[in-house]
Amino acid sequence: MSRLGVVGVGSLLLMLVAASAAAEGENTPMIGASVMGGPSTDDYAGVVGIQVEAAWWLGRLGLAAEASGRWGVDGDGVRAGVLGASLRLRVLDTLVPSLLEPSDVELGIELQGIVERSWWDGQVENTEPVSHGLGLALRLRGSGDEDTSRLIAESRFFVRVMATRSKADELLARTMTPTPVPQAEVRPDFTVLLGVGASFGAGERRYLERFRRRAPFEWE
Repeated sequence: MSRLGVVGVGSLLLMLVAASAAAEGENTPMIGASVMGGPSTDDYAGVVGIQVEAAWWLGRLGLAAEASGRWGVDGDGVRAGVLGASLRLRVLDTLVPSLLEPSDVELGIELQGIVERSWWDGQVENTEPVSHGLGLALRLRGSGDEDTSRLIAESRFFVRVMATRSKADELLARTMTPTPVPQAEVRPDFTVLLGVGASFGAGERRYLERFRRRAPFEWE
């Protein structure tokens, strides 16, 4: 099955899973920013970056548009602009006491399927510009203290594993004689990105009420 077919089937399955979920209560997209970084490996130079995103949620299913700038950490001037999209599924959410305020916050875990397109400046030209991967995000949601506030504030911690196919490996697989290398032996390069960020949006009052309840223990 082609990559497009896999993405289509996966999207359909996630929509079926989320079909019975109640809407989360956002009136606007969740707009956020984050910082990220990835360590150096034998096949991949480490990077740091800044990312902005807008995420739309319907029940447990979310769709996000992403843009980021990334810079190499080895000092050779490598940098990139990246556009991407991610399909997100909330697999867990529960209310927990806030450590800073006399209210509850929502602890959630998301699974993500990600597609990115990169434009590199200074990179060796043997890597495909399109990469795809999986992500796991931990989020904490809360709201403002005042009754008139409609703000949703969200902190996010995430890890992503991205795969990029090497053009050099594909060329070798196609031109090797007398016996070409099977396509299955062409292995992608894997990269790991870690990040932390925050998102903000406006929510419906019925949804925000859950964050204004006092925590189970008494505050002095």
